[in-house]
Amino acid sequence: MQFDNYISDLLYRYECVIIPDFGAFLTNSVSAQIHDSTHTFYPPKKEVSFNEQLKSNDGLLANYIASVEKIPFEVASKKIAKKTRSLKSYLAQGETLS
Repeated sequence: MQFDNYISDLLYRYECVIIPDFGAFLTNSVSAQIHDSTHTFYPPKKEVSFNEQLKSNDGLLANYIASVEKIPFEVASKKIAKKTRSLKSYLAQGETLS
């Protein structure tokens, strides 16, 4: 399962992607800018943040994984739960995630 790719795909289209029982990635659109002194142009972008308090399953991630992998929603949900346990275990050992 390409978990990070699925999240990336969804963040391109949506402002919030919740990983059930883990947290949510949020995006904030930033307009194009021009630096006055250097006349440098910066294109529009999205800033990504993480909020560990948003843990309630909205079904978006599981539905997307189910449709991409052509598996039932319940199976996708179990895969997410397994990945979440793995991520939490990794963090509990003092490791960082990127």
